Amino acid sequence: MKKLLIIAIAASFYYLALWLNDFVWSETEFSFDVHWVFFPSGIRFILVLLALESGAIGIALGGMLWNFQEHPDLGVEFALITGFIAGFSPWLARLLSVKFLHLDHEFKFVSPQTLLKISVLFATLSALIHQIWFYAQGLTEQFALSLGVMALSNWIGTLLVLWVFKLLIQRSEKPASNLDV
Repeated sequence: MKKLLIIAIAASFYYLALWLNDFVWSETEFSFDVHWVFFPSGIRFILVLLALESGAIGIALGGMLWNFQEHPDLGVEFALITGFIAGFSPWLARLLSVKFLHLDHEFKFVSPQTLLKISVLFATLSALIHQIWFYAQGLTEQFALSLGVMALSNWIGTLLVLWVFKLLIQRSEKPASNLDV
């Protein structure tokens, strides 16, 4: 039951992040589904780091729903595969980080430099898999350019979300002021 709740929360967060990103950045789309800033990638990054497979499944479900609503003309298959890629790519980046960067499986001890390395891997891998899929569907004409912009936008979005989390953590760690009346 707890896993289902985590999946539902992850799906909702990711769907809302996609909606908000589209609301803010839709006019600046570079190519098909490539924005100059894509902060839902940061949400994916956090969800997979914290909720592991449940986070990835939630991301996939939220992405499937979003893609079906946003691109109904491309069909259910497109929505399912694109949503799967959205959930699978951060999970795969996490797995590769543990294996090749020799990180703690539970990410209990992660330095800012390590987060930076993981975020670059995550942003690039996600963009690569998405762009291969979009290119195969005939939705991307300039593969390399769209890949570069998508990787950069994923990375910027991830850094923004990490920065917000850092601020929230710092704020919550501050001692209460002595305002006793």
